[in-house]
Amino acid sequence: MTIKRENSKPSVFLSYSAQDALEARKLEQDLALSGIDVWSDRQLRAGDRWEQVITEALGSAEVILVLVTPSSLRSQWVTREWQTALISSKRVIPVLAGGVKITDLPQDLAKHQVTFLGEDNQTAIQGLVANIKSWSESTEPLPAQRVDVQKIIDDTLNRTLERLGLDTRRQSTSKIKADYIFVVISYDPAMDPTFDAIQSAARRVGMRAERVKDIKRDFPVTEKILEQIDSARLVVVDLTRERPNVYFELGYARGKGKTVVTLLKEGSKAHVDVRGWNYLEYIDSRPLEEDLVERFKVELQED
Repeated sequence: MTIKRENSKPSVFLSYSAQDALEARKLEQDLALSGIDVWSDRQLRAGDRWEQVITEALGSAEVILVLVTPSSLRSQWVTREWQTALISSKRVIPVLAGGVKITDLPQDLAKHQVTFLGEDNQTAIQGLVANIKSWSESTEPLPAQRVDVQKIIDDTLNRTLERLGLDTRRQSTSKIKADYIFVVISYDPAMDPTFDAIQSAARRVGMRAERVKDIKRDFPVTEKILEQIDSARLVVVDLTRERPNVYFELGYARGKGKTVVTLLKEGSKAHVDVRGWNYLEYIDSRPLEEDLVERFKVELQED
């Protein structure tokens, strides 16, 4: 599903917390009365792959409205959406409600001109509509956004570790193994040929590649994965199959400043969060092995 533009109406994406559904619906209605089409997750249909549809809608929109309330400030999904918009240099408008002040905003969001929803909503909506329409009609290039991507990675990593009950101040005690490559990949049997290609390429450059499932001991899985990433000289991440744990482990490796070789099988989809990073697309495992040998040589030489 993509956002369609009709009659030169701007494409607007509304990001909000589920707890603010009534406020979000009212904002949509007010904007619709002024001729502004707004996409929100209310347009999801039964059977939609909701995360994929939302990602596509966010990528298609010209303007991102962020309904900022106490609930949305705590929402990881809302945070992810506006951070993705900033990284993609979208036009972002924070719409403050529920008593939220500018000083409550995260630093990157606070840099943008805000709209306040309060008692005089009509004036606020009129100003919002005027801004949206002027941007849609403007021929000026989109202004560059200065976003601290590493800070976003670190913040997201810390929130995820906290949710898993792990220490957000976690310091690595693992010594880096000069010949070790840790592989993050779906455990689907269909991915075994890909892992075999990674393992073979690693051997050809004097390295050894390993998945956590190859470690034959008793251990807490998440903690062991983080330890193995900490100790790896290189980390290979295959995004095929869109596994959430794979994206988490990729984020952890990025947050730790690891050298990462990211893979994606042709025909698969990379989430918008990682499209800005270089990744190696492959058709099958045979040419992948040769490509990885060359890539490993380059990365090891740089390292």
